[in-house]
Amino acid sequence: EETPAPTPAAEEPSPVQRHEERSHDLGDAPSESQEGGSSVPVDANEAKRAMEEAKRARLEKQAADLAEYEEMRKAEKVKEEEEIRNLREKRIQRQKERVEEEKRLTELRAQEEVRRKAEEEERRRKKQDEEVRVKDDREKKKREAEERLKPKGRNFKISKKSDSEKLDSIMSKEELQKSKEQLEEEKQAILAQRIQPLSIEGLTSEKLIEKAREFNEHIKRLEGDKYDLEQRFKRQQYDMIELAERARQMNKGKAKRGVTTVQVDESFDRLADKFTSAPPKIQLCSKYERHTDHRSYKERMVLFEDLAKEPPPPEIKRISKTVTPSPAPEAAE
Repeated sequence: EETPAPTPAAEEPSPVQRHEERSHDLGDAPSESQEGGSSVPVDANEAKRAMEEAKRARLEKQAADLAEYEEMRKAEKVKEEEEIRNLREKRIQRQKERVEEEKRLTELRAQEEVRRKAEEEERRRKKQDEEVRVKDDREKKKREAEERLKPKGRNFKISKKSDSEKLDSIMSKEELQKSKEQLEEEKQAILAQRIQPLSIEGLTSEKLIEKAREFNEHIKRLEGDKYDLEQRFKRQQYDMIELAERARQMNKGKAKRGVTTVQVDESFDRLADKFTSAPPKIQLCSKYERHTDHRSYKERMVLFEDLAKEPPPPEIKRISKTVTPSPAPEAAE
């Protein structure tokens, strides 16, 4: 008997065949480029090239952005350096201007001080000349008045006060009364000395602001001095009033020489409030003096024992009138 020949074993499909079978089962028809078993390497190369292109484009964009940022930063740095250089130049210029201004102000102060001293010297010289002239005029008038008051004949009158003293008093009163022109001249001289001329020509805004600040500080200082003087005046006025009151209290009982007046204490008196006939309290010392009464309570109460007693009723004196009988008439004989 013939034995049947063994059937050849089914060959194991290759990976490409399995891929084609899977594609056929899914209904995807294989394209022309996938024939011959070379489709997978082609897709991988294209994806790699696409990734490289994308990476290269991204790197180029980053490089372009970085270059643009560097250019912008360089421009900003140049601008900042220019601004810093300008600020330094301005600061140096301001320092120079400040030094020049201080130098100019120092010169102006020196000139003003020289001018002020010259004016004071001139004013002092004029005042001395005026005093000498007034003194000479007074001596001249005094001699003329003495010549006029000199008696021409014999004079047996004894004067208690010399004529020269009267003349001096009259002339001193005339000198105290100054004319309006003299008062106006003195006023203008004082104002010219106190009010300094203000020169602001050619000053910049910064210098004007600095000048305004100086004036503000000067005004603040003057206001402070004014307040201090007002407070000092009030305090001195109060002290003067208190001293005048003390003097008045001390001299209150010395109007008449040798007579001591009694000062009444105006404070509340309980004894006078209880008894209307009680005399007022006597002030033993001034209320401005600080004396302590060292007497005991008993010693002080003894002084008012007699005052607390009721006065006795007035005594009525009876005057008895005796009637003398008239003599009886004699009987007629």
